[in-house]
Formats: sequence, C-alpha cells, structure tokens
Amino acid sequence: MSNVQINGPKFEDLIARHGRDMLWQESVRCSCINLDSGQPKYGCLFCGGTGFVYEPALTCRALVQSVTTTKDYLAYAGMFEVGDALMSVPSNMFRRTPEGGFDRSGREPVPMFNIGAGDVVTLIDDAVKTSEVLIRGTELHGRPADTLLNPKVTQVLSIRMHDPETVTTTLYMAGEDYEVAGATIIWAGNQPPEGAQYSVMYMHRPVYTVYAVLPRPRHQNNQDLPRTVVLRYYPGGVLHEHGVDTG
Repeated sequence: MSNVQINGPKFEDLIARHGRDMLWQESVRCSCINLDSGQPKYGCLFCGGTGFVYEPALTCRALVQSVTTTKDYLAYAGMFEVGDALMSVPSNMFRRTPEGGFDRSGREPVPMFNIGAGDVVTLIDDAVKTSEVLIRGTELHGRPADTLLNPKVTQVLSIRMHDPETVTTTLYMAGEDYEVAGATIIWAGNQPPEGAQYSVMYMHRPVYTVYAVLPRPRHQNNQDLPRTVVLRYYPGGVLHEHGVDTG
C-alpha cells in the first residue's frame, strides 16, 4: 500500500481559498476549581461558575466541515453528535492585508494552531435564529436583567408578550419601545410589566467549543500539517461575558 504524503503549503493554500474567518478564544482553567472534586466555584467572578476563563479573541482562518459517516470517522463514531463539525487549522497562513485579503509574498504562523479542548470558536460569517423567554427587570440564571443567553447578537427580529388569560399578543416596536445594546434589551416606551415574561426572537453568531483534538500526525517531512479538532455547538452558548473578551 502506498504511503500518501500531504503537501503542507498546498493544504494551507486550500484553506486560504475555501476556509472561513472566525474568532478563537483560548481557554484557561480557573483557579477557583476545587482540586478534590474538580468542580468550579459557583458564582466565581472570573469564570462565572464555568471553570474556564478565556483569552482575548483572535481572528484566524480555518477549514470547517460537517462530520460525515464515511469510514474515516468510524473509529470515532461514539464521539460525534448531530451538529458537530470538524475544523482543520493550518500552522501557517498568508499574511493578511489591511483590506482583509491575503499577501501571497509570505506566510506567518497561525496562533490557533495551538488550539485545544475547551477553547471557543465563533463563526463570524454566519448567524442562527433563536427564541427565548426573559423576565422583565429580573436576573435570570446569573445574567443581568433583560439580557439574552447568546452573547453575540446580530439582530433582534421581534419581542412580544403572550397573555394566556386574554389570548392576546403584544408586539413591541424596535426604536420606539426598546433598543438593543449588545445582548441586553433596553426598554424605553411601551414595555412588559415588571416581573412579566416575554419572548425574544433573534439572530446570533454560532459559538462552538473544542470538544476534542483528533490524534493525527502533525509532522511529516519536516512540515507541520493542519491540526483537526471536533467542534461542538451548544444552543445558548457556554460563555459568561464577564469572563470572556468578545472581540
């Protein structure tokens, strides 16, 4: 059987052409973790009880593809779930120009090549739709009042309140009744009563965590080959904004 050799620079060229820009945030275990139980401290001001704090976001480029059922992944069948993705991270990439293109006269190291389990990846060229319920003026699961669960909101599509007793729906108007600051709803005009539940439908950037680094050879013929990791999407995200630089 012939031994297939991969050309690292050509693979990097492929990622430059067909890859996607994304935000990468390296994770660091929070010092609040109990060394006996391995559990983080609930309410920790650094990690928010997640057990991780994150480095500032860096923009990198990588190749993302859906997990398939081909024989290449049969050995890892128990690892994958629906919605998981594989990401190939190059060790080097063409220098970026101020306009966002590539300067093909030279390459530079990709910081994300050191990616590991627990790191966070945000796709900045995509958005997904989510609907959730907030309570007017009330903190929810440690989040500030009227703040959505997914931090990287791109657009609020609608805010409404359903009254099951009168079977009526109140639709609130953007710019008149509320404004959006980051992931927080700022009420101004007509608004739900204090303590009332209301529904928000919005778009946000999909956020993934690195679930595993696949054990594949990284070095071949004195070249660093792209590293492959498994990305797992958690609806609602996994980040506490005070513990993360959102980029």
